[in-house]
Amino acid sequence: MEPLIFILAAIITFLTAIIAGMIGGSYLILIPALIWLGIPTHEVIGITKILTIAVGFVSINYWMHGKLDLKSTFPYAILVGIGSIIGSFIVIGISENILQIIIGVLMILIVLILILNKNFGLNPIKIKVKKHILLLSVVLFFILGIYDGFYAAASSIFAVMLFTSLLNKDFVESVASARFIEFFGGVTAAFVFFANDLIDFKIALPLAALFFAGGWIGSHITIKKGANFVKGVIIIVSVAFIIKLLIFR
Repeated sequence: MEPLIFILAAIITFLTAIIAGMIGGSYLILIPALIWLGIPTHEVIGITKILTIAVGFVSINYWMHGKLDLKSTFPYAILVGIGSIIGSFIVIGISENILQIIIGVLMILIVLILILNKNFGLNPIKIKVKKHILLLSVVLFFILGIYDGFYAAASSIFAVMLFTSLLNKDFVESVASARFIEFFGGVTAAFVFFANDLIDFKIALPLAALFFAGGWIGSHITIKKGANFVKGVIIIVSVAFIIKLLIFR
């Protein structure tokens, strides 16, 4: 890789990592940007698996500040990890164009939920989650893991919404939990991509260091600003992604 191309990739990686540490969804920007710089698509996806592992360590910061409940989150991390293995082996039968439309529509639903329900994810009542909701969460997180294994773009935002809507976590707790489960998904998917020689570690490792640094900064912003701030950022980022996915494709 030419030095200028690597410098551009490094800058983009660091800046998008701040978003990743705050709420996730950075791959909707990073993946097409790296492909545009000339890195082969399969290698880009492989690189993002290493980046996911790196930013997953940001969950340590959330745990240190009491925002990550490992006991309640760990089972979902296992589900995402297993699903991610399956997703990594899947030969996608759906075009990327259709996939982007589906993601865009889901983003519209997320924005509508956040705007229409002003208290969503801000001060959740800590009650025992009903059994049928737990069962639904198991199914949805497993599906999320499969999706995370083969594409991963916006998977963190979807995870945040699942933790918030189904498991009564506020936005900061949900972001912390999403970072933790994404780590497991990244590890299992990276193993599959590594076995198929689809990870260029000369590029992936330096970018991973930058992704961790940016993610750590993002996590500090989230912890300091709180749930209201995170909700606003999710709305802004989601609207930006909707415009990108559905209008400027």
